[in-house]
Amino acid sequence: MNLIYFSKRTIFIVYFLIICLALGACRKFVQIPPAPNLIVTSQVFSDSTDADAAVLALYITMIRSATVLAPFDGGITVYTGLSSDELYSTRGLAPENSIYANAILQTNTTISSLWSSSYQLAYKANAIIEGLTGSKAMEASARDQLIGEAKIVRALVYFNLVNLYGAVPFVTSTNYEMNAVIPRTPVDSVYKGIISDLVSAQSLLSDNYLTAGRVRPNSYTASALLSRVYLYRKDWRNAENMASRIINDSGTYKIVNDLNKVFLSSIANTNNTEAIWQLTPVQPGYETTEGYFFIPTSSTVKPKYVISDFLLTAFETDDLRKTAWMKGNTIGGKIYKYPFKYKLGKDGNATEFYMIFRLAEQYLIRAEALAQQGKLEDAAVDLNMIRNRAGLLPNSASTQEDLLSAIYHERQVELFCEWGHRWFDLKRTEQVNTIMPEVTSSKAGSWDTNWQLYPIYLDELNQNHFLTQNPGYH
Repeated sequence: MNLIYFSKRTIFIVYFLIICLALGACRKFVQIPPAPNLIVTSQVFSDSTDADAAVLALYITMIRSATVLAPFDGGITVYTGLSSDELYSTRGLAPENSIYANAILQTNTTISSLWSSSYQLAYKANAIIEGLTGSKAMEASARDQLIGEAKIVRALVYFNLVNLYGAVPFVTSTNYEMNAVIPRTPVDSVYKGIISDLVSAQSLLSDNYLTAGRVRPNSYTASALLSRVYLYRKDWRNAENMASRIINDSGTYKIVNDLNKVFLSSIANTNNTEAIWQLTPVQPGYETTEGYFFIPTSSTVKPKYVISDFLLTAFETDDLRKTAWMKGNTIGGKIYKYPFKYKLGKDGNATEFYMIFRLAEQYLIRAEALAQQGKLEDAAVDLNMIRNRAGLLPNSASTQEDLLSAIYHERQVELFCEWGHRWFDLKRTEQVNTIMPEVTSSKAGSWDTNWQLYPIYLDELNQNHFLTQNPGYH
């Protein structure tokens, strides 16, 4: 069943399930019992069409509005870009200004959505996994595929939560009584749960895509997130193996040489071979949320979010990404550069899909994992694959330290303004307390190491007294 073109019955089921889920999940995930007509009923999962629609509803939830920043639809990109050294806002909104200044309050409603919306999505994934696991009516292969997809979504939710907040409640059920009092789960345990979900998904999912395009996860999608998780956990061998599974073993993915085509859809005539998993725009008349928010409505309008001098100066002189993935408006004699990876904002032709995982990251993951194991020549080959696409000469680093530094830099300029990569990289590579003092000083503030984790919204603490706030927030 194609994610874009499916029957009227399926469309009805998808939106019905979203509404039903919202009855329970949009109220506090850890407080309120599910509504009686929630999707957890066995009837929904006794029919393959209805069960498939329930999983489709997950993806529509992730990208349901092109005009609102949500955690899985531009929010993580924008807010961590403001926190780090990538972006500044011209919108004059106090909550965004405090994110930029690294002076976030625990009453910041903008940051609160990163937590609450993520747990709402986790709840929906949990309901699907529970419902499908208990279903005896569906064919095993179809059931396994849908469980695998839901586990990837759940793993992605917790990967982002643990990197934004540190230890977080790791909730894998729809039992409201248990969820209402669950404390923060240690970071190591959260990662074990993520890895377990992804290893399971890898075995449950087909190597092939379920539909035209790459809009439904396959087993390589699980490997893509798993390679990233292993990298973050410093499990270099497994990070290398998972990335190699995609780069060498799949026979499916290829680097797109034209930088202007990297974020095109993987469907129809565009056939984006770099995409591992994308989401299809679903709001009529709009493309991706990041395109909508990053691209000004005309050449005379100041961009909402502007690329910082720190990021601008990180690019080498001949780097083609400066022209292909950035654009600028001149206002009052000053050039305001903005991200231009997505070329369309309000268009509606669905020629750009929202990229979740792409092949270039896998080359950089494997390069870093190889370098950490002392396999410097092989690491340089992977690094230079990405540099070559950007029109740059091969890197000449000859020591492990220099090569790792080059890889970190390449991640900065290749993955900028994508899914919080820069903010997360600064923390996991232990550069955050070296780089952020200067960055925060340029924002007229002073750096506190506690600020590398976001505060839990005060209302969440008031509703679950087993939760504790991150250090440094009052």
